[in-house]
Amino acid sequence: MKKYLIIIPLLALIGAFVGYRMYNKPHTETAGSVADVVISPADLLAAYDMDEVKADSTYLDKIIELEGIVININQIEKGGSISLDTGNPMSSIICEFENQSDIANVKVGDNVKVKGFCTGKLMDIVLSRCSL
Repeated sequence: MKKYLIIIPLLALIGAFVGYRMYNKPHTETAGSVADVVISPADLLAAYDMDEVKADSTYLDKIIELEGIVININQIEKGGSISLDTGNPMSSIICEFENQSDIANVKVGDNVKVKGFCTGKLMDIVLSRCSL
C-alpha cells in the first residue's frame, strides 16, 4: 500500500510536467521558415481531388508555399484570411492569418506569394498561420 502512495503522486507529477511542456511548446513560424513544398494553387487542388489520402500524407502539417491571385479577403476581429484562385469556381485555397496587419495592403486581384501550414481539405484547402 505504501508503494502506491509513492507511485501515484510521482506519476501525477510526471504527467503534469509533460502536459506543461506540451502546452508551452513553441510553434514554428512560417515567416522565417523554408517551405517544405512549393506548388501552384491549381496543382495543390488537383492533388487533393485526385487522391485525398495521398495528398494528406504529402502536404498535411507541412509548410506550403503558393503563389496565386487573391479572389476574396475576409477580416475578422484579430486576424483574417485570403482566398486564392485555383481555376475551379467550386474550390479555393484559404490562407488564414493571425493578424489583420499581415493582409492590410492586399487587394482582390493581387498576385501574392503565401506560406502556411496545410490543414487539409473540406470544400476548400486551408492553410493556417500564414505569412506573405
